Amino acid sequence: MVNTKIVAIAIAIIAILGIAYYMLAGFQKPSPQTPTPYPSQSQTPTHSPTPSPTPTTQVPGIPQASKYIVIAYRDPQPIDREQLVPYSNINPGFLRDPVMDVLIKAGRITTDAEIRRIIYNAIQKLSNDRLSLIWLAQAREVRVYWNWIKNIYFHPTFVYRVDDLYKESYAPNPNKLVIGESEEGHSLDPAVTYWGFDWFIIHQIYERLVAYERDNVEYVSPSLAVAWAHNEESDEWYFVIRGDVVFYDPWENRTIPLTPNDVVYSFRRVATMHLDPSWLIEEFINVDETTVLSEEEFRTILANGLYTEFKGASKKVSSLEELLSFFGYSGNVAGFVKVKLNFPYAPILSVLATIPASIVSTEVVEAHGGVRPGEENPYLYDHPVGTGPYYLVEWAHRQYYRLKANPYYWKGRPAIEEIELRLVPEDSTRIMMLKKGDIDIALVPPSLVDQVRDVTLDSNKLIVDVAPSFWIYHVTLNCERHPFNNTLFRKALAWAIPYDIIISTAFNGLADQAYGVIPRGMFGFQDDEVTRYTYNEDVARKLLKESGIDPKSVSITIIVPQGYSEQEQIATILQSSWSKALGIDVKVQVLSRPVFNEKLMSGDFDVQVLAWGPDYVDPDDYAGPLQAGGYTFADVTLHVITSASDISKYVDTSDITVVTYRDIAIVISKAK
Repeated sequence: MVNTKIVAIAIAIIAILGIAYYMLAGFQKPSPQTPTPYPSQSQTPTHSPTPSPTPTTQVPGIPQASKYIVIAYRDPQPIDREQLVPYSNINPGFLRDPVMDVLIKAGRITTDAEIRRIIYNAIQKLSNDRLSLIWLAQAREVRVYWNWIKNIYFHPTFVYRVDDLYKESYAPNPNKLVIGESEEGHSLDPAVTYWGFDWFIIHQIYERLVAYERDNVEYVSPSLAVAWAHNEESDEWYFVIRGDVVFYDPWENRTIPLTPNDVVYSFRRVATMHLDPSWLIEEFINVDETTVLSEEEFRTILANGLYTEFKGASKKVSSLEELLSFFGYSGNVAGFVKVKLNFPYAPILSVLATIPASIVSTEVVEAHGGVRPGEENPYLYDHPVGTGPYYLVEWAHRQYYRLKANPYYWKGRPAIEEIELRLVPEDSTRIMMLKKGDIDIALVPPSLVDQVRDVTLDSNKLIVDVAPSFWIYHVTLNCERHPFNNTLFRKALAWAIPYDIIISTAFNGLADQAYGVIPRGMFGFQDDEVTRYTYNEDVARKLLKESGIDPKSVSITIIVPQGYSEQEQIATILQSSWSKALGIDVKVQVLSRPVFNEKLMSGDFDVQVLAWGPDYVDPDDYAGPLQAGGYTFADVTLHVITSASDISKYVDTSDITVVTYRDIAIVISKAK
């Protein structure tokens, strides 16, 4: 039998453990002596019984270990090149890596906390060694705003939602929030964009079934769903859809009622379009078996018993009234949806809080082009129609966005009635506007943050908040191209980077060196079995020589997106250090966001500098997008044993890959 509290506890623990670091004032490595509680499920994939440690029999090619995690796979298939989507089924460096894919899949399907931690420890180790991306720094988050803005907060996944804030009555334009940003967005379609700035705007317009309340990170709260429950296996989830909610269509000045069909349509749309963020839906949700239920159908299912959790409490429920009472809801209901998962996945509610899970209007999409496989919808690009607290009034490209309060919002009108996001590419101009009070809150690069400290305007002052974050800056190397397809050459580049100068210059000291794909403070992080790269010309030149590549034959172009000071500074430092240490020709090219994005997603680049932040707080959200190896498998299973002689029961030992972490060995091979 399954522990009926598994999902609630697992989600809470994933959030709490993953965010523990975020809540601290500084960077701290989790103590390896502190065990991580995480309940396991007696379901597929099953783990073989783990007896007390006994002496192991040495097997050729397999080291002695206290425990063996055997990962068996069947029918590995490389994904066709035209089907590869960076940050989805292939890492942005396009490095093919079936071993990494097996580990990522294993991390997703196991529900044993300790096994999952070890798998991500191993992924961290491999990401540090294989270097499709060179890990630079984990940056702190800097936010600069006038003290007349109240209720502002930090959240590791979403910046903030404006309807949570208000301005003092004495503030300039007290009903309007003016935000200074640097970049032009890519799209306002939640099924298309994977850029943080776009997500901030979409977060104000669209809503999802569940949401985080302000800076809470321990659990999600009801949003368009007022209650939820799941079966005993945790692979079928049921959502009660909030009644009396409408989409506001400002383009045709009309309202459209939210229905359960919109929920199913939205998930299927993301999967069908199969664009940048689609993995967040496709990997976990079986959209074909996700359906609308009638009230009679849902009551019949409930009568057999379902399990629900909220705010740390859990309960088995057998009636709709009991379920709604558990969530404290007594309003109208629009209907019911069953979401079928591909496999039980503890953080699924956190996934459903991400932007790609936003609910769109079926009527609006179908009236304006519908859904076409692999294609964007031109209308939804800049005509968002959501149920959220704001709606888009105007997007003046490369100038500003204007949003106004949704008069039909189900929570009521927010205190701030208008939002203006001004696009000011020049840092100096943006900072000057902020100091004058023309902007309420602005993007200020860490390298320039000292310019806005101790700034006052009449009796008001600028607030400079610095908080820990999970943002990791990295260099992406195009491993489909020569010479980046040479591992030794990639390592030579890594040893020719002055990480300390990057941290002191680009981040003004507000960052720490990163050593792998899992950020410090997140479940699965380790830095005790990684290479600590530093600037070392001797090591870099030795590796370059061993790679067999003539530096005089190499010419590298580093691309960075316009409006990102940190990336531009990093690229300039790399240009200097790689040229000096390795004698290669390096150029830097600053591109507009649309051009940069096209090159990034198509693989038309040598090197690029970018950063990654969490969609949801789990190591899978880093390992998957940043390390996926471009393979699929018919099946992946896990077996935990203590005797090496038992490995051959599960896999072919003639061709194995072994990854060790401390005294544990992960053995990967084809299933018998």
